[in-house]
Amino acid sequence: MSVPVRLGLVMLAALLVQLTVLVDVRFFGVAPELLSLVAVFGAFFIGPERGVLVAFGAGLLWDVYLPTPLGVTAFTLALIGYAVARFNEGLFHDSRLQLAVMVFVASGMAVLGYALIGGIMGSPELLRIDMFRIALIVGGIHALLTPLVSPVMMWAVGGEGTMRR
Repeated sequence: MSVPVRLGLVMLAALLVQLTVLVDVRFFGVAPELLSLVAVFGAFFIGPERGVLVAFGAGLLWDVYLPTPLGVTAFTLALIGYAVARFNEGLFHDSRLQLAVMVFVASGMAVLGYALIGGIMGSPELLRIDMFRIALIVGGIHALLTPLVSPVMMWAVGGEGTMRR
């Protein structure tokens, strides 16, 4: 099975879990965003060029189900994915802790970026002060999910990832 097919399957599975299981699951009033998590991992593991495409695709898939203007999540995740991949290129030692911290920061920045870009694009209700609280909670949830999602994403990229064990 090719890498694009595996990545597509992971994205569809993440969307399915998001829309069925996690629709009612909240941690401190906040739901995890699995497609955002897939975007961050994709960029981290396969680099800036293809990682941005994975992040954009995951965002576009999630955008279809969100009430904000189409493309806001895709654009936000593409920016975050590029930043994650570029930052990862400069790291000397990849570790699971480093990955969890990267996921925490990138996921939180994705929430804040989504709110900012969405507000600019015509959804001012996204620009709320509690977005910082939401960003911290989403980042924390995603960091805790890192040990579960990381092996799945390594399978999806087919060993092309940059994570050394």
